[in-house]
Amino acid sequence: MITDDKQTNEHLRSYINYYTGLKNPRYAVLVKGEWGVGKTHLIKNILKDDQKFYVSLFGLTTIQEVHSAVFVKMYPNRSRLKKILNWFGSSSMKANDVTLALGPLVGNIANALIKEKVDNSKTIVFDDLERCSINLEDLFGAINKYVEHHGCKVIVIAHDDKLNDELTDKKEKIFGQVIKVTPDIEGAFNQFISKSKAPIAFEAIKDIIYKSFLASECKSLRILDYMINDCARL
Repeated sequence: MITDDKQTNEHLRSYINYYTGLKNPRYAVLVKGEWGVGKTHLIKNILKDDQKFYVSLFGLTTIQEVHSAVFVKMYPNRSRLKKILNWFGSSSMKANDVTLALGPLVGNIANALIKEKVDNSKTIVFDDLERCSINLEDLFGAINKYVEHHGCKVIVIAHDDKLNDELTDKKEKIFGQVIKVTPDIEGAFNQFISKSKAPIAFEAIKDIIYKSFLASECKSLRILDYMINDCARL
């Protein structure tokens, strides 16, 4: 949906490639930018599936859910926890959209396993920080554990407005590098036009649309896409 202009965000690509090549960086990277500028798309394009564990924080409410979500991404085919059901009764614990059946007695064992069984061979990418209702200080503590205790490389994608001033010190202790994403408005505009249902019909007015969007000073490529789609219906 969003173009990846290698020139516009070369600083991001270059640093992510450098960071993921480090053996044990002992710090996380914060990728920030305004809503809709293409942060997630860029990171997913830079790091292929076999290079990352992508974890959305959207809707998570407890630190245990964060650990569970990471565990499920790292071990999607693991049946170890399910086998414990043969020994205990059943209840449930939700990790993202995967439900692991757990007995009441095995809960503590499972929780410990989920927290400590960590694969640090790939980079953990935490997305949707602003859509998570967990206290930020607690969340940063959990993220820092993956970095400090397990030697993981961690990238956090966020709208920086979510990071309150009172947490600046905590943020600086965890994130060794903060990178701001710059939207490639021209590249995205051309791609959205070419993918629209009536690209030829836009020829006469596309300059007007483009200049109007620039004049608005909006940085969201999503809104640009919505605007082009709305114009295509006229």
